Amino acid sequence: MGVLRSLWIGLLLSFVLSLSAGAAGKPEQPQFLTEGEVRTAVERYLTEKLRGRGWQTTISQLAIPQRVSLPKGVRDLEIVAPSSWDGWGAVSMALLVRVNGVMEKNLPLRLTVDARTEMVVANRQLLAGTVLTEEDLSLQQREVAQAAGLHVSAIEDVVGMKLRSMVRSGAPVKSNQLQKVPVINNGQLVTIVAESAGFRMTVTGRAKGSGGVGDIIKVENLNSRKQFPARIVDNTTVEAGF
Repeated sequence: MGVLRSLWIGLLLSFVLSLSAGAAGKPEQPQFLTEGEVRTAVERYLTEKLRGRGWQTTISQLAIPQRVSLPKGVRDLEIVAPSSWDGWGAVSMALLVRVNGVMEKNLPLRLTVDARTEMVVANRQLLAGTVLTEEDLSLQQREVAQAAGLHVSAIEDVVGMKLRSMVRSGAPVKSNQLQKVPVINNGQLVTIVAESAGFRMTVTGRAKGSGGVGDIIKVENLNSRKQFPARIVDNTTVEAGF
């Protein structure tokens, strides 16, 4: 009876050991990078990049390499985008994948981000040369792409500015379509003011260019005939350093 018992125990141990050996011999299942992980990393990057802008963004396209296998462990995904990218439109990025702190993959990403925000638009067709008033403008939600990223966010920033080109009704007013209304014109007589260490000097000069308040233009001192840059203060005065 004792011999049979020992034999039975031996057979049972052999069976258990064979099961353990079979399990240990099975290859590990590959771990694949998922689109959900990548999308989460991209969304986190966009949230940080666009913080404070008030944009509404959607990832409309996201292309990633398929079946990217990784070792087991804690994953960390980092997005690296071109410094010139402003957070909207199509872009190529790099996805750096670390597992347990070790760099495992450097992958290409291609995505398109649709962005919307409030911007200044024309209430009617505005011709080139129009000096803008509040009645000409309103704030409306538009795609950032409609203004090529050159949208203006506040009506007060454009009131009193002059259009360089026509703007259709309902279209965004772009920053590169605006110019200051000249308060001093080329050839106009001006008062040149120069101050330094409490000393103030004024002299009559002639403007050698046109510009608005705050612009820098070249002026000529009528006494010495010397030309130098000066900042426009108002419609008759410029300020020069010396």
